[in-house]
Amino acid sequence: MIRRDKKLEKRIARERIEILLEKALKTELPFSRRYVELAMRIASRYRTRIPDKYRNTFCRKCYTPYTSTTSKIRLDRGVKVIKCLNCGFVKRIPYKPRR
Repeated sequence: MIRRDKKLEKRIARERIEILLEKALKTELPFSRRYVELAMRIASRYRTRIPDKYRNTFCRKCYTPYTSTTSKIRLDRGVKVIKCLNCGFVKRIPYKPRR
């Protein structure tokens, strides 16, 4: 019986997630949605996190990548508000305004 190398599996999963999310940002909408969905499925299966640089680049509800045509971004009293125009999901990210 062969033992699984879980560290190797997680490293491969992270690489695949990065490749899929890179492709999602460069391709058209129906394909990019599928790429994000596959990346999320891989992340949940191997219990890895989505890399920080991709975390706020797509909608968590419908997996649509945020672009100028699919989202609306507003700054409101120390909070960055991203609204998905596809499903209506609102994501709020706090930030520290400069003084």
